[in-house]
Amino acid sequence: MITKERFLQGMTWDEYMGSIQKNQDLFKAKYEEVEIPDAEKAFFQGLKRDVYVLAIGEDWCPDVYNNLPVMARIAALNPKIHLRIFPRDQHHDLMHRYLFRGQSQSIPAFGFFDENFQEFARHTGGRPKLLWDWIDQLGREQARPKLREHYATNKGREMLRELHEIFQKVAA
Repeated sequence: MITKERFLQGMTWDEYMGSIQKNQDLFKAKYEEVEIPDAEKAFFQGLKRDVYVLAIGEDWCPDVYNNLPVMARIAALNPKIHLRIFPRDQHHDLMHRYLFRGQSQSIPAFGFFDENFQEFARHTGGRPKLLWDWIDQLGREQARPKLREHYATNKGREMLRELHEIFQKVAA
């Protein structure tokens, strides 16, 4: 069980950015390039309920610097979206709760909690489902060029779409 007290031990986006040792320029660039269309901005800005987002990541991981900034941009749109980031390698107990397919420590991983700290959703696997579909269909090596192209051109839109679906659960 994740309590509010445990959640608050995580780092805010600004604290995380101040703590990372690797790829800080990539994190900043990815954060700036995330494109959030007006309709999605209005949706996130209009959320009335508090949502607590627990994120697990590491600064050396490409999936983290490609996808965690999407969540950070969403959180910046509404003070009711509370993001806290935990380095995976220092918080094995949390990572164990968010294993991808029950075995992989893929990051970033996200847990979504309501105002009563009841978890209502999670996003594991470190990347959008679409990318895992490519890996499952083509194999990891064959999918690699497609993944690179996605990250170079998608600008966080697919991750934004999946996160939007999750947040719709609390908007209803």
